[in-house]
Amino acid sequence: MNFYLGLGISVVSGLYTSLWGAFKDSPYEGFKRGTFPRSAYFHLAIFSVLYFAPLPCQADFFALGWVQVFFLTMGIERFLAELYKGFFRTEDQGKYFVPSRMTFFGRYVASDVLRYAVGSALVLGVFAVLLIPAPMVSFLSFLLIAYLTGLLVSLGGAYKDAPFEGFHALKFQRSGVVLAVCAPLFYFLNDPAHPISFGFLVYMNGGLERFIVEYYKTYIQRTMSGKFRPDLPRIQQYVDTREKFHYAALAIIAGLIGLYVYEVGDG
Repeated sequence: MNFYLGLGISVVSGLYTSLWGAFKDSPYEGFKRGTFPRSAYFHLAIFSVLYFAPLPCQADFFALGWVQVFFLTMGIERFLAELYKGFFRTEDQGKYFVPSRMTFFGRYVASDVLRYAVGSALVLGVFAVLLIPAPMVSFLSFLLIAYLTGLLVSLGGAYKDAPFEGFHALKFQRSGVVLAVCAPLFYFLNDPAHPISFGFLVYMNGGLERFIVEYYKTYIQRTMSGKFRPDLPRIQQYVDTREKFHYAALAIIAGLIGLYVYEVGDG
């Protein structure tokens, strides 16, 4: 694996995440140049750790294709970013309808020590799952892991949002069904000589879920971000000019599709 090419793929993956965040949040917060590339920085750090750290999964990482790297780093970053916002970041929650700071079934947790302790345990859990080396070969295993990863994402979203928005059974199944339908995408990329590991596949699916669902919610539905209070005033300048983020996202999608076709055909 070429380090610089892999690093570039990972940074573009993070840029895609930053683009949908800017599209959704700038009408409420304005465009923040300092925080816009934050996901790209996190992706850079994640790729560097996977590339250089003497982890048991390092050989498996070097065998990945570029599309797999794109979604793997996105999935890991999304899990870690949500844990950071929920358990480690301290900010004013007054602008939010759904607090970014994690609650206990909707109830405010005052103890920072408890919050940090639970967050640290969950971060360790993220890395523990990543290191599970079981090779994935059969289509059934890809299908099952895709569906269960989707349910895991939905469970985290429901725990955070349901106390404020209510629980919607059909919405809860959305991520699992989407990933199950898309399971062939990763199955066709799998190299039988170097099969993807369980841990990597989980986070690749997590990245793919965010890639698809956030595109639909952000650019197709055009729903304003539900995390902010509905009475919060919108900055019309950014509502009118945010389409440029969508165009950049489309360029990344086009490049990713081309890369996928190339890697499947080359395999």
